[in-house]
Amino acid sequence: MDGKRAVLSLLFSVLVACGGAAPATGGASAGASEGAAAATNAAPSPSSAASAAGGSAVSGPKLTDLLSASKTAQYKITYKITTAGAGAEGFSGEQTWYFKPPQSRFDFSVSQGSQKLTFSFFNRSDGNFYCFNAGQVQCLRVQGTSSPLDQNAAALAQRSLIDNPGSYGATFTSTKTIAGQAGQCYDVKANATSGGFTSGSFCYTKDGVPLLSSFSVAGQSWSMEATNYSATVPDADFELPAKAAN
Repeated sequence: MDGKRAVLSLLFSVLVACGGAAPATGGASAGASEGAAAATNAAPSPSSAASAAGGSAVSGPKLTDLLSASKTAQYKITYKITTAGAGAEGFSGEQTWYFKPPQSRFDFSVSQGSQKLTFSFFNRSDGNFYCFNAGQVQCLRVQGTSSPLDQNAAALAQRSLIDNPGSYGATFTSTKTIAGQAGQCYDVKANATSGGFTSGSFCYTKDGVPLLSSFSVAGQSWSMEATNYSATVPDADFELPAKAAN
C-alpha cells in the first residue's frame, strides 16, 4: 500500500504541477463524467424563440434539446486542447474520451519538462483504475480518487451547461464541420446567477456530443475541439493493459 500511495502521490503532483487546478464550474468526478456522457444522445427539436440555453426556430435547434441527453449513447472522441493563462498551460495537448455506459475511459497527457506523460483513467463496473507507463505499463485500482476531468475546465463547463441550463442564454450562430461531423454552434452567455465562465462558443452534433468548447474563465482561456469521432466503441477499449495492483 505504501508503494501505491507513493505512485498516486507522484501522479497527482505531476498533474497539479503541470496544469494546476482548473476553476470549478461543476462537481466531482462522477458528475463530470456523467455530465459529459449526458451531452450525447438528445435529438434536436425546433423552438419558436431564443431563450435560456435555447435557439432560433429559423436558425437551428434549441441548445437545451441537445443538452437534454440520455445516458445511453456510445462514442469515442479525441480533442485538441489549447489553453493559456496562469495554471492552465500544462493542459494543452490531446484527450480521448470513451463512453459505453456504464463504462467510461479517459486518455490524457501532461508535459513535465521535456517529458510527455500519458495516463488512462478507466471507470468500469468492477472499479476505477489508473494506468500509466513508468518504464513499464502499470495499472492501479483506486478508490475515492478524482477523475482527470476534474482538472479540465472545458469538461466542467459542459457539466454546468447540462445541470443548469436555465443559468445560460444561447444564440444559434452557424453549422460547422468538425471532426467530420455537422456541428450546431452557439454563442452562450451566463446570467448573473451562474458561476464559472461568462460567455463562450460551443458546438454539438445532432445527438448532443460536444465538438467545440471555447471560453475564458478566471484569467484562463480554453479551447477544446474534436479532431476524431466514432460512434462505435468496442469492449476491448475498456480492457486494462496490465494487471491492476490493489
